[in-house]
Amino acid sequence: MPNTLFPVRTFLSDLPSHLTPQLGPGSPARRLVIVGDVHGMRRSLQALLQKVGFDQAKGDHLVFVGDLVNKGPDSPGVIDLAVELGASAVRGNHDNAVLDAAMEISAVEDHHRLTGHLASCPAQRPDGSGADQSSEVVASEGREKNPSPEPSVLTRHSATTYSTARALSKRQLDWLAALPLILRIKLPHHPSSSLDDTLVVVHAGLVPGIPLEQQDPQAVMLMRSLVQAPSDDDGQFTPAEASGEEGWVAQWDQWQDQQAARTTVVFGHDAKRRLQRGRHAIGLDSACLYGYHLSALVIEPTDRGIQHQVVQIECVDTPIVPTTQAVALPPSENPT
Repeated sequence: MPNTLFPVRTFLSDLPSHLTPQLGPGSPARRLVIVGDVHGMRRSLQALLQKVGFDQAKGDHLVFVGDLVNKGPDSPGVIDLAVELGASAVRGNHDNAVLDAAMEISAVEDHHRLTGHLASCPAQRPDGSGADQSSEVVASEGREKNPSPEPSVLTRHSATTYSTARALSKRQLDWLAALPLILRIKLPHHPSSSLDDTLVVVHAGLVPGIPLEQQDPQAVMLMRSLVQAPSDDDGQFTPAEASGEEGWVAQWDQWQDQQAARTTVVFGHDAKRRLQRGRHAIGLDSACLYGYHLSALVIEPTDRGIQHQVVQIECVDTPIVPTTQAVALPPSENPT
């Protein structure tokens, strides 16, 4: 994984208690609605919120697992809706790529103004590729190899990513840039709750045995699996971007089963596996971008403690065609 990324203002944030479900007599019946990767599919997002009966006036709070933007038809509309509804979110790899692309566009335009070259610069790779590869979604390998390239041509990202960056206003980009990488949510304890008392929202994943504050930011946005370290390294894991035979959730579940205080992770990013239901992790990227489903985890207070369900809708936006075998998708269940 590349070791640079668009500057992070907040690594770990805690959701205020007045936005979380509460238990007990007289407690408001507020819900958390956590939505998987939207990728600019605004109409699908609206349809999903309508299906779950999202009601901000009743205290419902919306959370996104990242990748709100890029590739889909209306990234600005998704951000505007998120802001309108007072949503929380974490930064995804595509959000990060768009932020980095916007910074590069600004640098190139500044260079052109200084040198008198006002013509538009090409917004794609030198080889003409327009596909967003996972290696481009963090601020750039190219910048590492050449710390001071002449900023006269856009080369680090795909044409799609540059197009999305140009479509977003400064206000929208600033909103994206302020998102944390990790959002921690404390839920009230009840012995019958269907989720652990601590909920953590990230885009891609977490490595077992490492405190939240020490997680690798690149892994948080990009990992899909874990590589077992040699036995003399005390069974440590290394995060990997590749899907591998088994996702990171299996190891996370095993580790959490051994803990006294357990944590449920809610994440996205892994469109190939689509909806994932671990004992202590729930994956919500159900490939809406490619014409499948957009998923939400709905968390609410009941007389049996905090309970949850997954709600899905079929994509209602025009999907894009997958560009790699990484998104050759298996059939998916439809929970509701």
